[in-house]
Amino acid sequence: MSIWEGILIFWIVGVILALWKIWRPSYKVILAIDENNILVTRPITSTFVVAIIFTIFLPFMVIPLLIPERLEEFVLGFIKGAERFKNNGI
Repeated sequence: MSIWEGILIFWIVGVILALWKIWRPSYKVILAIDENNILVTRPITSTFVVAIIFTIFLPFMVIPLLIPERLEEFVLGFIKGAERFKNNGI
C-alpha cells in the first residue's frame, strides 16, 4: 500500500466518522426542533452537501472528532447555524 492509499483511506474514514458523530446527532436534533427546516425536508441532498463540506474541511474537524467537549460545542454551533435555513418551497 502506498502512502497515497493510506491518506485516502484515512480521509474517507474521517469523513464517515464526522458524518456519524456530527451530522447524525445534529440531524436528529434539527428534526425534533423544526420539521420545516430544509435540511430535514431534503435529507439526501443535505447529507450529500454536508459530506462534501466535511470532505473539504476534514483537517480542521479532527479536534472536534477527538475531544468530546469540543464535539458538543461544534454540534451545538452546527445546529444553531442550521436553524437559519428554512424551506421556502423551492
